[in-house]
Amino acid sequence: MAELPRTASVVIIGGGVVGCSIAYYLARRGVRDVLLLEREALGAGTTSKAAGGIRAQFPTETEIRFSLESRRTLETFKEEFGVDPDYRQIGYLTLVSEPAELRAFETRIALQRQMGVDVRVISPAEAQAIVPALFVDDLLAAIWSPQDGFAGPAEVTAGFARRARELGARLLEGVAATGIQVAGSRVQGVETTRGLVSTPLVVNAAGPAARQVGRMVGLELPVAPCRRHIFFTEPFPAIPGPVPLTIDSGSGFYFRKEQERVLLSPGDVEDRGDDLSAAVDWGRLEEATRKAVRRVPVLERAAIAGGWAGLRPLTPDDHAIIGPAPGVEGCFLAVGFGGHGFQHAPATGRYVAEWLVDGRPSLDLSLFDPARFNAGPAPAYPHAADGE
Repeated sequence: MAELPRTASVVIIGGGVVGCSIAYYLARRGVRDVLLLEREALGAGTTSKAAGGIRAQFPTETEIRFSLESRRTLETFKEEFGVDPDYRQIGYLTLVSEPAELRAFETRIALQRQMGVDVRVISPAEAQAIVPALFVDDLLAAIWSPQDGFAGPAEVTAGFARRARELGARLLEGVAATGIQVAGSRVQGVETTRGLVSTPLVVNAAGPAARQVGRMVGLELPVAPCRRHIFFTEPFPAIPGPVPLTIDSGSGFYFRKEQERVLLSPGDVEDRGDDLSAAVDWGRLEEATRKAVRRVPVLERAAIAGGWAGLRPLTPDDHAIIGPAPGVEGCFLAVGFGGHGFQHAPATGRYVAEWLVDGRPSLDLSLFDPARFNAGPAPAYPHAADGE
């Protein structure tokens, strides 16, 4: 078991893909004594439950830039990190049945295309040509982005962790943060299950546990851990692969092929409060199969082999929280990514490292300002999120 150091220049709480990316980019910038604490195994939490979606179809310029940068990172990931991320550009296909929803997509598409994203509105018949098993009679159109796709969350996390360690960062598993020492509104250290680490800087990258870690410094972060299910079939050759990640925007249902199996989700989100458990609720299977058979009738013949549930850390406005914690010097936040923390992890790590090393990031990150929720009461959440 690796020894817990008594001091560190920065302590990252959370060993998912976001935390490991931050550790890597800090170490690459020459920051010494980087320490990451993960209470379980690296990538064993929310990261391990991600469906691995990679898309550039976001409504804001900042998030689109994050996606495009992450895509570039994945394209050369094997060469840089020595790990094959299993990155496949098989596309995202979103099915639209309501006129108002189509108009909203068209507004986003104008921005996305302006930024170089290959995305287009296609007819229901064209959508069915891409995924022949679809029922399309009730659709108005579909949104097709052929350069989107998916990658392996475990592989990407392992790549960041491997390189971070090679550059001198210490990533400790099985060590939980139990408290953060603050004196005069300044961070002094992190209390752990294996002792105290003195540090002037803490990065909260705790995913669904972000709210609990925030309370250690007196912050009530608006991050709700919301459960979502993914079920998978027995090998099902009736739908030949590859199949793009296909989202039924009306019902929230989405699916794609994973080797010979079909992954499918009812698109459910359920606020878990402070409960960080994510046991499968098999009562959700009926909802998933009902939505699946309606949109992909041939799935009526598929046998469900299993499933899992993961926690999406959602914020009231569906945007992440990235930046210095208000009122607590030495506490930095990188939380609340919802369903897209995995795909935005490469860009997040680089910009957070820039911020901490240079004093500011090279991209305007005001969209993610932690102080934006202080102006008034937060709207209710959770929100529905798309298929990642």
